[in-house]
Amino acid sequence: MRFIGLLATVVLLWTGSSAAAGLTGLVVDTSGAPVPGATVVVTAGSGPARTLTTGTDGLFELTDMPVGAVTFTATAPGFADTVISATTGPVRLVLQPKSFVEAVTVTASRGVDKLATAASTTVVTSAELLNSGSGALDDALRNTPGFTLFRRSSSRVSNPTTQGVTLRGVSGSGASRTVVLADGQPLNDAFGSWVYWNRVPQAAVDRVEVVRGATGDLYGSDALGGVVQVLTFKPGSTRVRATVDAGSNDTLRSSVFGGSQLRGWHGEAAGEWVRTDGVMTIAPEARGGVDVPADSDYNTGFVQGGYNPGTWNASARYSQYSENRGNGTPLQVNDTTWKQFSGQAAGPLAGGLWQARAAGGNQSYFQTFTAVAADRATERLTTDQRTPTDFSLVSGQWTRAWGNRQVLVGAEGRHTKSTVSEMRYAVNGTVTGPVLAGGTENGAAGYARLGLTPLTNLTVVAGTRLDSWSSTPNDPALSRQSTLFLSPRASAAYTLSEELSLQASVYRAHRTPTLNELHRGFRVGNVVTNPNQLLEPEHLTGFEGGALYARRKVSARVTGFWNQLAGAITNVTVATAPAQITRQRQNTDTVRASGAEVEVDVRPNQHWTIGGVASFTRSRFAKAPKQPTLEGNTTPQVPGYQLAANLTYVERSFTGAVQARLVGDQFDDDLNAFTLNSFGVIDASVSQALRQGVQAFVAIENLLDTVYDAGRTPIRTIGWPRTFRVGVRLFLPQ
Repeated sequence: MRFIGLLATVVLLWTGSSAAAGLTGLVVDTSGAPVPGATVVVTAGSGPARTLTTGTDGLFELTDMPVGAVTFTATAPGFADTVISATTGPVRLVLQPKSFVEAVTVTASRGVDKLATAASTTVVTSAELLNSGSGALDDALRNTPGFTLFRRSSSRVSNPTTQGVTLRGVSGSGASRTVVLADGQPLNDAFGSWVYWNRVPQAAVDRVEVVRGATGDLYGSDALGGVVQVLTFKPGSTRVRATVDAGSNDTLRSSVFGGSQLRGWHGEAAGEWVRTDGVMTIAPEARGGVDVPADSDYNTGFVQGGYNPGTWNASARYSQYSENRGNGTPLQVNDTTWKQFSGQAAGPLAGGLWQARAAGGNQSYFQTFTAVAADRATERLTTDQRTPTDFSLVSGQWTRAWGNRQVLVGAEGRHTKSTVSEMRYAVNGTVTGPVLAGGTENGAAGYARLGLTPLTNLTVVAGTRLDSWSSTPNDPALSRQSTLFLSPRASAAYTLSEELSLQASVYRAHRTPTLNELHRGFRVGNVVTNPNQLLEPEHLTGFEGGALYARRKVSARVTGFWNQLAGAITNVTVATAPAQITRQRQNTDTVRASGAEVEVDVRPNQHWTIGGVASFTRSRFAKAPKQPTLEGNTTPQVPGYQLAANLTYVERSFTGAVQARLVGDQFDDDLNAFTLNSFGVIDASVSQALRQGVQAFVAIENLLDTVYDAGRTPIRTIGWPRTFRVGVRLFLPQ
């Protein structure tokens, strides 16, 4: 609260800059943040064009304003051009993000643009995140094609272990089939591969890149379904961004980012603090005296510094995250503490560019499980778990271009050691434990990718990666597992005209079981899921093909895909009783997922942006001789369709945005006994610049207060209700 008060005082005492002679102008994005380094071309009649560049505050100045109408054209990397005419100042130009056809992602090529063909990628900019009605990053990403989490509930009220990412229906259990990165370092939990979506402060996020389709040739076993990367603002000129908001359920959030650079040295820091009383997650018809709102409090941040003299660069970062959660009853709680040191360096070598990264840290995870009475009037503690984990990873790569050829080679290694310490509580009060499990995981890999342009309108990229994986249990009675696997990928993009291009990819990828799947059991409601130390890696074979179309104000992309996942790790039901359903993680035979994605972006003028996406997925257990009851069943937690639309209106200092999504039926379990019905929600936000660098906003999630299924365990849980947020944003320098 002290921070909020200080920030409010800054807003009230803020002083404006003095007016300069001639005409002044400001270039901002749709969130109201200044755009430094934007190019502004000024033309008047038949006179020569003049080119200006915005400063760190997004301002530019035209000292000798021509008589009559003057045209201003603003351009900046990552934004669509904006053109306005004016006769007097000041001038305000608002830049919209580029359409998905124009956006370039570094994630698809591991930081080397020329080594990526036109792929199924989505870029969500900082402005789009700020204009989203959603209050969490994972909720905002649900409007991207094919993006699902293991459960429909928001990360703000759900157990973090359910936050595994699935793209394109490649699922079967809660483990993430998608690698999630923050500036190249994994956000996936080292022990269980779930994702803490709050670990990167919102104020520090520049954009999020989502790459769909297996990219195991670059990122290894974690990227079976694709890659999601959160990218923070690059080091550079002085920049401060801050957000303070308050909302329903006594929710408070403060997020701040600041950075500066001097004589090649740079430093950045970010922090975020959130608390909320939470919401009820048990459906109204099932609630009892034991049910309380699921609440959460967390704080996160990082400090970073580095040196860039121009020919090479190096930086180091320390990150920390801490959260405490209540999971809907008085005795069900969990907390996490996570710390990490990381560093990176890059420079020229042998006519190319080398880059190296290293990271290490530790985390502790604590969780309790309970048995709730049938009338939900009482509960008793059944288990508590403590899972300390140490992890380290190192990687290096080198790239070089020879004419129309580009080469990337690299290697990486990782080490994870974790122990599950479990106390068990019997009905009669007897305590057993600690029961110890866990193990050590090691991995090493080498990878290479080659890009060719044999024709001016044809790009071909081929790559492969060889991984070595081993997992050694802490229990000497259990055997060590190890394997080698190759993950190749080839893709091509062919440009038919300035408006139309085609792309296709074929790939094979693998995912190794996590230490969590091998050694840790858990309970959700009346469902107990046991680990399996005999799990083997999953193997995916797939291809995709599509077309990109862009003509003037309309962009469109259609992509079809087919994936076959052999040995899919699935939570398989092994026993059913009135008081308890028991499942075990097992390798099933084959899951087949096929479908199509359609994306459309229409910009009738520079005030309006209209977007829509549609994903249609058929994901089934095609072959299951090991578990014959599964054959023909729909893969759990995969909806048949996902539709989303967004509408954004920008007028000088005002922005309004609406997002809507519709999700089809899906099943909560392998036997397809528990259906999660289809639903639709609408989010909205409006923002208004109070003065230069200060903006107020209002956001509403689930505008119509739709009550929808989030899970069935078998008790029905529900998703995020209607909530409101009101806040202020600051962008400095003004």
